[in-house]
Amino acid sequence: MEIVRINSKHKKTVLFITIPIVLVAVVVLLLQFTRYGYLMTLPYRSAFTEIDEHVYINKDYAGDRQELMEMIGQAKNRVNNFFGGLSFQDNTIFIIYDDENLRQKIGEDHAAIIFSFPSEIRYICVSDEYLELDILAHEITHAELHARLSTEAQKTIPTWFDEGLAMQNDYRERYSEAQWTQQTNNGENAVALEDMDTPSEFYAGEAEDRRFRYLNAKHELDVWMTAHGQHGLLELLDRLNGGADFTTAYED
Repeated sequence: MEIVRINSKHKKTVLFITIPIVLVAVVVLLLQFTRYGYLMTLPYRSAFTEIDEHVYINKDYAGDRQELMEMIGQAKNRVNNFFGGLSFQDNTIFIIYDDENLRQKIGEDHAAIIFSFPSEIRYICVSDEYLELDILAHEITHAELHARLSTEAQKTIPTWFDEGLAMQNDYRERYSEAQWTQQTNNGENAVALEDMDTPSEFYAGEAEDRRFRYLNAKHELDVWMTAHGQHGLLELLDRLNGGADFTTAYED
């Protein structure tokens, strides 16, 4: 068997050619085959078009564009009234779609997707199946809450708080106080907050299990907001940004 020896000069040449190829391949895989990459490059993709600042729809979208923009405006107003202002808009992109293939690429029917690296950017993604005022207001509330919190503070909030606050702007009847009273037997069968702290706990199980947790989280924040109001909420967020322990700040 012939032995081929590669001298140092040839090694450097091989590395010089190989490393860029590998880097390009990694970037292509990231952008084309991960949700992060797909969303980051969505404004440049031919499948989508921007119909207003930071609002994208798929190019063959069949819905009424004016009605869509009016609904987004109404949802923003609801969240604005709740917080007393809006902070989320500069770094948030709305993505509305009615194409199943695109939904699979995005990976969500309705969600606020938040990436913190290299800088925070938020995507509110809603398919036409879930396109309604309550759901838009719910997802915008997520975006607004995270826009008002530092990256470190965001890590401290339990999932029940994040979802319970978003539910304050979600008026669907299935999550009403009357439903909470009925389904929990006036609180006797309510879910303990410590059992809804993490995403893995909150989103576990079947759809009905998750809906029950949403119902409980909404009730908890209903009670808290009645006691503390908008001023108390903003004060809580300020304290979290200042490094306060969540449980201590929330229960004060």
